[in-house]
Amino acid sequence: SITLPSIGGPQYNNNITTFHCESDAIITTSQTIDIRGSMSGGILAGLARAFLTRESFFTTIVENKSMTQVGDALIAPSEPGGVTLHRLVRGEELILTSGAYLAGDEGVKVESSMQSPFSMFGNYSGTGVFLLRASGVGCLAISAFGSMHKYVLGAGERRNVDNGHLVAWSANMQTSMKLASARAGFIGSMTSGEGLHCEFVGPGVIYIQSHKPSAVMGSDGGGTRSRNGGGNSGNPLAACIVVLILMIIAFGFFLAVYFGGAGLIQTENGGYNDGRAYRQQYNNGGGYYGQNDL
Repeated sequence: SITLPSIGGPQYNNNITTFHCESDAIITTSQTIDIRGSMSGGILAGLARAFLTRESFFTTIVENKSMTQVGDALIAPSEPGGVTLHRLVRGEELILTSGAYLAGDEGVKVESSMQSPFSMFGNYSGTGVFLLRASGVGCLAISAFGSMHKYVLGAGERRNVDNGHLVAWSANMQTSMKLASARAGFIGSMTSGEGLHCEFVGPGVIYIQSHKPSAVMGSDGGGTRSRNGGGNSGNPLAACIVVLILMIIAFGFFLAVYFGGAGLIQTENGGYNDGRAYRQQYNNGGGYYGQNDL
């Protein structure tokens, strides 16, 4: 549950009377709470969240409108799983996997981010190419499949994480893919069932989940895709095709407007020239008829 002070309260200047959250995350609110939808970052940012990640097109804004009464709101992810709070400080950035964002203070900004489609980490870490990047100052709520575990790494400290279990990590950390067992080699790593692991180098923080999204999503037997928790953002090729189609439509609209405007100007100029020639002929002929006709 999140408590929001009144607008006229002593903590109003701290800008904590408002927070944003994922669509359909609110369970219950007090009577002083106002809820509205917002396109955070504009239409293009909303399209990027909807097509490239598992987030919703609109972001929900929750605000306490009362001048005297304290309000509260209870939020939760769409599927069972752990939720943790991470306090962002100025200059810090946190990378979130698709579906991990749940809520954030008004001072926290969450936007789409893209890894290199040719990197080993983007294709084999289980996170996908399209991620979320959180920055600003305030608390950020992130959700996971199963329980959430936090690891704080010191400078130069390394930690391996099985692909598919990542939820969030510090943006400044070095990441790479490696075999689960360097001694056993490729065959030993594959036969152990672990295969590839994600390696992180500190300093920074890592949030991991106890279950893989693929295993949880397949447990219902219906093939439905859950939105909460850290997971793969989907097929990058399909997302790139969607973006390419949108760009072609926008470019075609621009060309239609440009050439349509040029044709209109040419038509107007042609009509003006025809009128001027007509007036010249009228003046030379002394009337509506030419001299030869007279």
